[in-house]
Order: sequence, then structure tokens, then C-alpha cells
Amino acid sequence: MTTLELIKTLTSITSVSGEEHSSFESLKELFSRYGDVSEDTLHNVLVHKKGNGKKILLDAHIDTIGFVVTEILDGFLRVSKVGGIDFRVTEGAKLLVHGKKDLDAVVSAIPPHLSDENKVSDDGTLLIDLGMGKDELTNLVALGDKVSFAASFSELCDDIISTPYLDDRAGDVVLLNALSLENSDNDITLMLSAQEETDCSGSRTGAYHQEYDLCVAVDVSFAYTPDCKESECGKIHAGPMIGFSPILSREFSEKLVTIASRDSIPYQREIMSGRTGTNADGIAITRQGIPTALVSIPIKYMHTPIECCAVSDLDNCSKLIAKFIEEV
Repeated sequence: MTTLELIKTLTSITSVSGEEHSSFESLKELFSRYGDVSEDTLHNVLVHKKGNGKKILLDAHIDTIGFVVTEILDGFLRVSKVGGIDFRVTEGAKLLVHGKKDLDAVVSAIPPHLSDENKVSDDGTLLIDLGMGKDELTNLVALGDKVSFAASFSELCDDIISTPYLDDRAGDVVLLNALSLENSDNDITLMLSAQEETDCSGSRTGAYHQEYDLCVAVDVSFAYTPDCKESECGKIHAGPMIGFSPILSREFSEKLVTIASRDSIPYQREIMSGRTGTNADGIAITRQGIPTALVSIPIKYMHTPIECCAVSDLDNCSKLIAKFIEEV
């Protein structure tokens, strides 16, 4: 399966944070191609590739941002955020309500003729429209049901793709491909972790499964657009963003740079003065401490329905991590 085919498959299946189990059965057969597959109490998906060398943990989260139903109205649902959603990007968006069956919906958007300019929800909720009455809604939807952005996939110019949930399905793809590329005798566990978008609880508990010698975490980071500060962003097509932070292993960060330079893999440094805001923060202080490296994928429009990344950046991340696993 090509990188493009794999990312299409993974982004077409939603699992809002806390509902990761709903995607497990759909993806179990796919993941079994890479190793022995299991699921733990918090619904982390674990892919184990047996070996006799170092015990290596690879982490990328499988959950996504989304919404939760908080009120059922006549023809509408009221929903609240699950994870870091900016309501400015949601008006008019197409959604999928995960009730007794999946139901199409749209975010209610007041026409500009009838609304204050730049007015967005200020009570932490949104109204969404399913086009059906309250009785029918009540039979199909319950309070607490999750809601996701509707799946879509676009191939833009120059190998750039746009789809919801590249955060962090792109990271899942990177690590699955790295497992296929690496050729070592290390004992590797790929943890597709739960609940990163809410409190990173999946990775913090999942890292306790055994005593790992080291970890490589993969997530996404900000790619430059003209309305951002260039100094705070990476660039699409510039390769993996190798993290440098007090919580990360400086030795492993430098080793990733050395490998990338030697093997002509494009890369960029991502400098963080404190914590990284990723699963790496919790994994690094699990048990007696797990030396952890962080590789990030540059994406545009994070936490929106039109996240963008370059397929070549995914492939270069996989190559870099595969070489790192072989040489660590």
C-alpha cells in the first residue's frame, strides 16, 4: 500500500477522542500486516514487532478532535468541543453525527445579512442542523454521542494533500511505513495512542506496558503560511521537524540530525524552550524516565477540516525514523 493509499484509508475512519475503539475493528486487519496487534484498557492500539535487541516504543496518536452532543432540540443538536477546535473555522462545515447510525449534518451558519460581523459562538457550543424533527432525532441520537468532521480528501498541486485529521493520522502513517522500512533486531512496539487531544492519557498509561529503552514520538507541527510568523513555523517540503526541547533526549535529537545530513534526507530543527505539547512530554517521564525523541510533520491549517501536508514529508519522516531504529 502506497503512502497516499494509506493516508486516504486512515483519514476516512474517524475516532473522536474517547471513542477510539470504534475505529479499531475497521483498522485491525490493516495493522496486523505490520506486527501482532492488541488493544489495551484505554483503547491504545499496540502493534508489536518482535526482536531481541533494544525495546523501542514508537508513538503517534490515533484519536481526533471533534464534538459531543450536549442538547437535542427541534431539528438541531447543540454540541461542545472535544479537543482544541476554533469555532471560527466551523461555520458551514459538514459534519457526521455518530448516533445509532452515522447521520449527515451541517454547522448552523447565520447569513451575514442577519449577523454581526465576525460573530462567533461565545458560550462554547455550536448548533448543528440535521434537517429532522426532535422525535426522530431523539430516536437516533443520545446526549454524549460524538460528532466529527465529514471525511473529504483532495490532492492539491506538488504532492500536497488536504483532509481532516492529518493530526495525527499522518503520524500513524509515518510510523507504519517506518516499521516496513527498518531492518533491525530491535523489539519494537508501535503505540497508536488514545486521548491525546484531550489530556494525553493514552500515551501516559500505554508507556507503562513494559520497560522501554527509548521512544520516538511523531506528531504534527505548524507549517508556514503568509499570515503566520515564519520564525514560529516549519515549512512544507522541507522535511521532518526534529525536536529540541529540555524534555527530549539531546543525544537522540542530534543523532537524527546526523542521520538526516549523512543520508541527504531534508530536515528542519524545531526548537522548544519547554515542553513540546505532544505525547513526548508524558512518555519521557514515565517509570524511571524514557529517553524520547520527537519528529514532527509540518502541516498547514491544524485543527481545521482542511489540514494540508506533503506526501514527500511523510516519506522522509519514515526514512529518517527507520534509519534511526536501525542505528540506535
